[in-house]
Amino acid sequence: MRLSEAIEQVKKEKPHSFSMDHCTLFINEAEASVQEYLGVPAGEWTKYDWKEDGNKALIAPEPYSALYLSWLKAKIDYVNEEYESYATNQAQFESDFAAFAAWAVREKKVRKALPTEVKNWW
Repeated sequence: MRLSEAIEQVKKEKPHSFSMDHCTLFINEAEASVQEYLGVPAGEWTKYDWKEDGNKALIAPEPYSALYLSWLKAKIDYVNEEYESYATNQAQFESDFAAFAAWAVREKKVRKALPTEVKNWW
């Protein structure tokens, strides 16, 4: 899924007044969670800018890219103080992210956090 596709789909399903730049900031939060889970060092994280990256593909592949949609919906609800809808969309995001995480482990997409060798420090 591309950044523009995610934002446009949410805009159709949940009309809102947020700009594309603001929605991109929300997507960047979800993308940071994805990259952190995958073990990408923080200095190497992808961060999108709407004007330059609107057509770039997001990291989580289909069908797991649904996590971006549920995250964006939850953030919109939270900012608009629609807390019941927020709770529903946040729960959906957690479910979508868990499915993505299971896929990442299954497909060995998670970078190993531990070194391959253990050195004797004594």
